[in-house]
Amino acid sequence: MEEANSKFHTSKEVIKQVATDKLDEILAKGLFTIIDVRSPQGIQSQGSIPGAINIPLEEVKKQIDERNTTSESLLNGSGPFLFCCTGGVMSYMAAIHAQENGLPGVHNLESGHSAWKKWKEAQMAGQLI
Repeated sequence: MEEANSKFHTSKEVIKQVATDKLDEILAKGLFTIIDVRSPQGIQSQGSIPGAINIPLEEVKKQIDERNTTSESLLNGSGPFLFCCTGGVMSYMAAIHAQENGLPGVHNLESGHSAWKKWKEAQMAGQLI
């Protein structure tokens, strides 16, 4: 009989989270390769993060799985990598897969693009100190 926990995935390491209020500094300094795992349609309808490279989640997993057999993947780099999506869940899944498969310097944008967008709107409206 299978143990109940065997159907649940757990990661050995915690993925480092990057707070949305740190993203502008990251962008300005070019500190990370930013991978947006949303679909192109999602990016088109929701907006993008400047400089982010769109590699949809399914393709990220494929490129990570194949990174040792092909040199063409951006994910063959040395990092650090910041994964992002709409709310931070899909990118967290991509980051776990990346970290477990040896990708160095893996991070996730906490709460995703939507939280960053709200933070930017509040900043522009003068609502942040």
